[in-house]
Amino acid sequence: MNEVEIFFQEKAIKRGGVVLYSKQDTLDFIKKCKDCDIGILGIDGFYIKETNIQPSLDNSIDYSADLSNNSIYDYDNALEFVSKRDDNLFFEIVCD
Repeated sequence: MNEVEIFFQEKAIKRGGVVLYSKQDTLDFIKKCKDCDIGILGIDGFYIKETNIQPSLDNSIDYSADLSNNSIYDYDNALEFVSKRDDNLFFEIVCD
């Protein structure tokens, strides 16, 4: 667990072994990753239902596919991606 994950662990919602953050907490998480120079490998969107979570591939993005172009450090792209998503989505963030 890196320093950003530790910092945000109390804000996390844990469902089925998945650590999820609200949209606002996800935006703050990304900004903190930028401050700490921690790469973001991917962001996965989920809807939280009463008894389970439902992944949303349309609201997920993988930055690890091409590590040669430093896309894992494109924080502005990650912030823009999340800010355009619905407020009722929750996000799992996979970091370096």
